[in-house]
Amino acid sequence: MRKFISILTIVSTLLSYQICRAQSSPKYIDVEWENGSEAAKRIMISKFYYDPLDSWSPFGNDVGSDTYYLYCDWKREHPNQNVKGFLEEELINFGYPGFDLYIDRNDPEKLKGLVDTMLNKYIDLNAINNIVISLAFSQLFLEGRIEPEVKKWAEAALSRELMYLDFWDGEKGEMEKRQKRMNQLLSDLRKG
Repeated sequence: MRKFISILTIVSTLLSYQICRAQSSPKYIDVEWENGSEAAKRIMISKFYYDPLDSWSPFGNDVGSDTYYLYCDWKREHPNQNVKGFLEEELINFGYPGFDLYIDRNDPEKLKGLVDTMLNKYIDLNAINNIVISLAFSQLFLEGRIEPEVKKWAEAALSRELMYLDFWDGEKGEMEKRQKRMNQLLSDLRKG
């Protein structure tokens, strides 16, 4: 067990190093308003999109930020492949291969049943949602459009997040702020 933990620690450290090194490389476009596509400049006008510390931003949380940089790499290496390959790869890396990207809050029992099977329950679902949401806004920022299938996945992800708003009811008004942000993301997503 100690050997496994040591190996896991080393692998995690190397992965973090690679991601940090990659993020500081000039081969990436910084997520700043002036660097976005024309469509992103029209749609992603709220400051939170460009705040690296805003955990409710598509790029501000760790998973969303990593997704942006990983997608940049993937797109450069696979310019003509279907984006579903990228997302499937990320879900496998995260430990949830075959996750139903279309499941939303319209079938709450099915969604709750699925979340109950996850190791970290909603925390894992939130990470999956962050990957999908970040992917959609990464496409908008970089390419000026969101592929129709990615948009459907992101709409479902935002729907799932709205179903679990009560998770964010820690501080006074936090749940309402989160709901407002999710609604704005959904509105902006539909413009993309």
